[in-house]
Amino acid sequence: MPFPLELKRTPSGFSKEDKEGLQREYGRLLRLAGAQVPDFARYDLALKELKRQDCEREDECLVQLAKKAEALYALYTSVDYTLEGAVVATGRIVRDDGKVASPTATVKLAKGRDAFKDIAKNALTQLFAQLKVNELSAVRPVETKVEPVKVVEPTKVEPVVVKDPPPPLPPLVIEDTGAGQRSVGKTLVYVGGGVAVAGAVVAGVGAAVGYGAPRSADNSVARDPAAEASLGTARTLTTVGFIGLGVGALTGIVGAVLWGTAAPAPQVAVTPVAGGAVVQLGGTF
Repeated sequence: MPFPLELKRTPSGFSKEDKEGLQREYGRLLRLAGAQVPDFARYDLALKELKRQDCEREDECLVQLAKKAEALYALYTSVDYTLEGAVVATGRIVRDDGKVASPTATVKLAKGRDAFKDIAKNALTQLFAQLKVNELSAVRPVETKVEPVKVVEPTKVEPVVVKDPPPPLPPLVIEDTGAGQRSVGKTLVYVGGGVAVAGAVVAGVGAAVGYGAPRSADNSVARDPAAEASLGTARTLTTVGFIGLGVGALTGIVGAVLWGTAAPAPQVAVTPVAGGAVVQLGGTF
């Protein structure tokens, strides 16, 4: 969609009819350059709805013009006549999404002896070639966003640090459940041995007293009170001594059994009785 050709300055004698003729040539030259332009009805309606005149400097003006004409691009072009007698044509193309399709281009031609109209037409033809109007895409290209390639850093492997092995576990302590029994057995062995020794000593004393009692000619004990008392004492000592010997031996045997079997702490009781002793043993064997 072309914005109307803007004639900034023209040489003297260039009439209104000449300007209108150059405006018509502007559209014809644009089509000859390969551009597809809207029909006159759409062109005229777009210009009436635009209501802006700042397309020379504002791209947004051309964006609105393209949208109102239902075109993909809008073109601004101007022609100027300099004081030096040169003809300058300037133009740019903006797409309807605001992207500059062709940046500002300028063509400057000397007027010479030719008519201003002819030089202006020649400048417009060269300008459209520089703007490459024939290469404009008829459809809006789809812009794909290319993600930047991410460089994957190699995985950092931490070195394996060999640490000192842990200290060995303390030795397993097994509770000695037979310690009490052994202790009791050992004590009974010692006590029994002592009682047996004491009994033996007492029995020996009793025997010595019995042999030392007064006797008659036939080696019998004399029948007098003193001799009978001595003999009774000997018998008592001997009896007590043998009882002590027996109790001590029995206690030692029991202690040896307990010491050897090491059963859980037993209960042992020794009770002397007339004619001997009673040993009570309780526990687990």
